[in-house]
Amino acid sequence: MQRVINRKLYNTEHAEQIALYAPLTDRGDFNYLIEALYKTSNGEYFLHGDGGAETKWAEKISNQRFPGEEIQLLTAEEAVDWCEERAIDGETIVEEFGDLIEQ
Repeated sequence: MQRVINRKLYNTEHAEQIALYAPLTDRGDFNYLIEALYKTSNGEYFLHGDGGAETKWAEKISNQRFPGEEIQLLTAEEAVDWCEERAIDGETIVEEFGDLIEQ
């Protein structure tokens, strides 16, 4: 997926995937959820979210909700928070965000 945000192109195919959170991947389920944290070559972080009609990634059209996907920019601190909230492996967090983690 790619999006232009603030006149910059963010593309999941050209960025490095740091972590993946996919507790429910059955796209037939209203609660399916796939989130991936990426880092651009410039060191910026973004989240690619893909989810069913009952998730925060859902697209609202009229009074109905449909599966949707989006790219959301994150600061390094927000990326660490995302990792912690989703219980991403500690090694991954320290490797990527070591300067933000107390030892």
